[in-house]
Amino acid sequence: MSEREQGPAAGTGGSRRRGRTPAYAWARTPPARLVRGAVQYGALVPILRFISPFTVIGKRNLAQLKGPAVFVANHQSHFDAPVCLAALGGRIRRRLVVAAAADYFYSNALKGTAASLALGTVPFIRQGGGSRESLQMLKDLAKRGWSVLIFPSGTRGSGASGFKKGFAYIAVDAQVPVVPMYLHGLDQVMPKGSFLPLPGGVVIGIGPPIPPGDDYNELVRKAEAGVAAARTVVKRWEAG
Repeated sequence: MSEREQGPAAGTGGSRRRGRTPAYAWARTPPARLVRGAVQYGALVPILRFISPFTVIGKRNLAQLKGPAVFVANHQSHFDAPVCLAALGGRIRRRLVVAAAADYFYSNALKGTAASLALGTVPFIRQGGGSRESLQMLKDLAKRGWSVLIFPSGTRGSGASGFKKGFAYIAVDAQVPVVPMYLHGLDQVMPKGSFLPLPGGVVIGIGPPIPPGDDYNELVRKAEAGVAAARTVVKRWEAG
């Protein structure tokens, strides 16, 4: 089933679809992916390394991935997605979409287009009837070989608990593994209310992939434990 570009839906920046056609499909076409790769490799990653030098712990765990996965991480700032993209590397980035809050990143057409082109985001409706449609879109993409990056806590913080189940529905229904990630330091690099990043170091911990299984609740528990374990590894690294 091929993807087709859809026009923006009122108030969601393009979340409306005909049937199961994902929104902002043009951002996953070869020309857009070529531009995105150039932007990320030539500008995004070097700028991130300059502003907020980052250290990745556990990147060897990504070698276990032979196909798409659902990446879950704690949410600290609007800088989270770019840092995750940089940490995951080009092999993962080439076929990865970022679930981005539709009410923020797609509040207008220009903002949504820029995010989709540069970061590979797709609009994700967090509440109401549209959330089910957003989840179905991400399931369809995972089944087509696209990895998904999502922040299941929904709110900012350093915690590794209270995850919403959306990511588990994607992973179980598409039968792809979940990779836990823990972000540290981004709340200082881009504090809430800030529009420009501040200089500072960032550490990203990546845990081993978790098989999806067939139990949504159990997968949520395992993912929370995986992010907590990555947090422990990061804290130990910081302590020296």
